[in-house]
Amino acid sequence: LVALQANPGRVQITDNVTLRWDEVKGDFRGEKPRLELRADIDPFALAPLLARLQPGIGWSGDIRLAARVDIRAAERFDADLIFERRDGDLHIASSDGMQLLGLTELRATLTAHDGAWTLTPVLKGRILGEVTGSVRVQTTPERRWPHADAVLTGEVQARVADLGIWAAWVPPGWRLGGELRTVATLSGRFGEPRYGGEVTGSGLSLRNLLQGVNVSDGQVSARLEGDKATIERFTLKGGDGTLNVSGGATLGKAPQAKLQIKADRFRALGRVDRL
Repeated sequence: LVALQANPGRVQITDNVTLRWDEVKGDFRGEKPRLELRADIDPFALAPLLARLQPGIGWSGDIRLAARVDIRAAERFDADLIFERRDGDLHIASSDGMQLLGLTELRATLTAHDGAWTLTPVLKGRILGEVTGSVRVQTTPERRWPHADAVLTGEVQARVADLGIWAAWVPPGWRLGGELRTVATLSGRFGEPRYGGEVTGSGLSLRNLLQGVNVSDGQVSARLEGDKATIERFTLKGGDGTLNVSGGATLGKAPQAKLQIKADRFRALGRVDRL
C-alpha cells in the first residue's frame, strides 16, 4: 500500500456508534508518510456501552458523546482530537436507589502544533466534582510522535465533592463519605516522566454497621515528590477517640515505608458482640 484516497463516507462501528469522514488522503512513500484525515464520531449513547462492559455496576442514563479528528501530516505534523459530551447525564443504580452523577461537562482535547503536544482534560459534575488541567510535551514540528527526550510538563487537579458516589465500586455494606482533592504534577522527559503532587481530604468517613466499623471526621494531607511520599496529616475519629498516622515512604525498585500510628481510645469496632 503506497497511496490511499477515500471520498466522504461513513461506517457503523457498533449498534449506536458511527464514524463519518469528510476526506482521507495518504501517501506512504518516503521516510515521512503523508496523511490527511478529517472525521467525526456522531453523537452516541454511552450508557449502553458501559452496561455491556460492567454489567454489575448498574449504568444507565441519556448522556451522549461525540468526537472530532483532524490530522494533517506532511513536512509538519498537526492534529486536533476532541472527545466531548454533547448532552445528557449518567446514572448508577445501587441499593440506595438511582444516583445521578450530575455531569455538566466532559471533554478531552489533544492537539499537536509546532511540535507542542497538549492534552487538556475537563470533567465537571455536581456530585463528582471536577477534573481540570493540562499536560504538554515539546518536540519538533515534523515528528509524528514525541521522542523520549522531549520535555514534559503538566498539572492536573481533581476534586471529588462526595466520596459516597463511589458506593457502586466498594463491597456491599460499606459506605464512604467526605471530600477529596488532588493535584498531580508532571515533569522530566517523555520517556522518563517524574511525578509529584498532593492529596488533601476533609470530612472523610468509613462505615459498615454490620461489621461495627464507623469512623468519621477524617482529615488527610499527603505529598508526593518523585519517589518520596510523605504523610503530613492523617487523623480519624472512632467513638470517643482518635487515630493519628504520620510518616512516609520511598518508592522505586526497593520500596520502604516508615509510619507512626497513635491511637487514643480509638474505637476500631463497635457493635453489640464486638468492641
